[in-house]
Amino acid sequence: MSLEETIRETIFEWDEDKLKEICRSSIKKKQQSAAELLKIIGKVMQFIGKQFEDEEIFLPDLVGSANVVKNTIDEVLDPLIKESGESKETLGKVVIGTVEGDVHSIGKDLVGSFLFANGFEVFNLGEEVPASKFVDKAEELGAQVIGLSSLLTMSMGFQREVIKELNNRGLRDKYIVIIGGSPTSMEYAEEIGADGWADDAIEAVDLIKNLLSNNKK
Repeated sequence: MSLEETIRETIFEWDEDKLKEICRSSIKKKQQSAAELLKIIGKVMQFIGKQFEDEEIFLPDLVGSANVVKNTIDEVLDPLIKESGESKETLGKVVIGTVEGDVHSIGKDLVGSFLFANGFEVFNLGEEVPASKFVDKAEELGAQVIGLSSLLTMSMGFQREVIKELNNRGLRDKYIVIIGGSPTSMEYAEEIGADGWADDAIEAVDLIKNLLSNNKK
């Protein structure tokens, strides 16, 4: 069994301790660098995402796998990359959060995990985030993308407030803004002036990749 196959099996089994040990052991034996392991994990998560889209696995499987990967990256790979001075390839910086008036987190956290596993730098602001904080953080970090989650009809309007805040500061054209959450839709995204809408974590990754690619043309 190859290293990628072993990692895939471990992630499928939600065996966080084993995944961390595989990563530590591979680096210690100089079989793979932390950055190379990150790429392998990213490929595995793409495979898992495809399985979810094809309805071969279900949401709990997706969430469990994403949590195992996120914790391994946060606690093992990222610190080792920083310690070694190894460069970590990034596709871009994304600021995400659940908008003001909403305390739901699981969907937004899942998007963050999948973006992270696919090579993005992700800055998760948490829940009940006011419009000004999204913009302040994006400016501070030099992000390219702002992702806004809303799971409540009563909080949807605060997604619009973030776009208003960007317009008021003359920054709207500087950022790609995407929205998501069960009460939202592509029509609503167009109505409030967002750049795109995603129905789930897999779509969010593809959407951001496509929008960033189009921006470079």
